[in-house]
Amino acid sequence: MRVGLWNPVGYAAEGLPSGWPAPGVRWSAERGAESLRRAFELYDLAVAGGFDMVSVAEHHSGYGSLTPSPIVMAAALAQRYPHVRIGILGPILPLTQPLRVAEEIAMVDLISGGRTIVGFFRGVPNEYLAYGTPPAAGGEMLREAVALVQRAWTEPQVFGWEGRHYRHRSIAVWPRPLQQPHPPIVLGATSPESAVWAGEHGFGLGLFGAVVAPERAADCVAAYRGAADGGAAETVLYRARLYIADSDEQAEADIARFDLGNSRGVMAPEPQRATAADRVNAALFGPPRQGGTTMAARPEFAGSPQSVLAQLRESHARIDWDMLDSIFTYSNLPHEHAHRSLALFCEQVLPELAATQTARASAS
Repeated sequence: MRVGLWNPVGYAAEGLPSGWPAPGVRWSAERGAESLRRAFELYDLAVAGGFDMVSVAEHHSGYGSLTPSPIVMAAALAQRYPHVRIGILGPILPLTQPLRVAEEIAMVDLISGGRTIVGFFRGVPNEYLAYGTPPAAGGEMLREAVALVQRAWTEPQVFGWEGRHYRHRSIAVWPRPLQQPHPPIVLGATSPESAVWAGEHGFGLGLFGAVVAPERAADCVAAYRGAADGGAAETVLYRARLYIADSDEQAEADIARFDLGNSRGVMAPEPQRATAADRVNAALFGPPRQGGTTMAARPEFAGSPQSVLAQLRESHARIDWDMLDSIFTYSNLPHEHAHRSLALFCEQVLPELAATQTARASAS
């Protein structure tokens, strides 16, 4: 039951209008620098508090994230934190040149001493809108790009590639990763079928609690475990949002006060937010289903430290994830509240999770 911190590195400003993309007139260099300072303050707290991993993802053109290049941020994290895993979760391969991504990840793996974990996910609708890439082609492009990157990291000879979406006459990736045959790769899934594909190909599995309901996540993990058949790459990463306050009542009051359930509105540009988001979400994730794939309306784990600990234990037993990739920041949440929430987790929740893990290891 390992724990990582994913920090979206949101833009630190209050009173910003809703909607996406965000016009450049709203940008302030001072606010941008403060945003990064606050992000590293949370990473510092997590690492000092005993987290196993710090992670970063790719997002574009909005207030919610200032990491359009997660690999640049990952290099900074690798230098600042020399003893934890570095999660690049992840580059959106359909929007990039996969071979360049392979080279850059190899650089970070060398810089970090072989501590990278790489997640290749399809991304959310606004990423495709930002780059003009057809969302419906994202899944097919992703699978071909992952196969291309994996071969580029492992093929000892120069080779060519003639795929549907990528064509190269001569491929020789330098540098190559320190981890052999390559860093652990995690692929996202929203259905048991996509989870089976990840397991059959020796990849880890990534699930996002805001998108995949718990019962469906459990089905995905069960299908994945069966397909992976106990392989070395059998790892399930579960990304979820948390909010912790001193009491359950205070947590609920804060969730309502800061509107922490408002996550879907930023998925498509104004003025067509609802209809555009529904269309592109359907192309990326499939149509929303009862108990299936949808966008959650509130943090997956919320309440007092004791309540969140109980929720995490129940979730772990139900879904069977290995690594919690936790999120403590929200676009509407003041930094001091995010800091307090994370501090309570480090002080009162994480030690209990670690004790549970130690007890289970001793029993086995």
